[in-house]
Amino acid sequence: MTVKAYGAHAGDQPLVSLDITRRDVGAHDVRIDIAYCGVCHSDLHQVRGEWAGTLYPCVPGHEIVGRVAAVGAHVSRHKVGDLVGVGCMVDSCQHCADCEDGLEQYCDAMVGTYNGPTADA
Repeated sequence: MTVKAYGAHAGDQPLVSLDITRRDVGAHDVRIDIAYCGVCHSDLHQVRGEWAGTLYPCVPGHEIVGRVAAVGAHVSRHKVGDLVGVGCMVDSCQHCADCEDGLEQYCDAMVGTYNGPTADA
């Protein structure tokens, strides 16, 4: 699946229209048709390469609202048509001490909304 996005090819480049190829929905995935996406100052730091680990092209935006378009075979919490939101992270291990304390943002296996696929992709 190919979708349109706005992103930068380098930290000193402006945002441009990009064609992004998305992988197929995996067994634990939820595909969202994005209706709205906020771009905050954290996104600006990331897209400019001011924080370590930026992978280009980088598509900023991690405050997302949309509708579920497809779900994987093992997804039970969401269904097609649900209104959903996504924050700055999309996954964590759910088993370490930080995750068990509700502090997933400190998980060593935390997966952000950009800079790479999820661990099982």
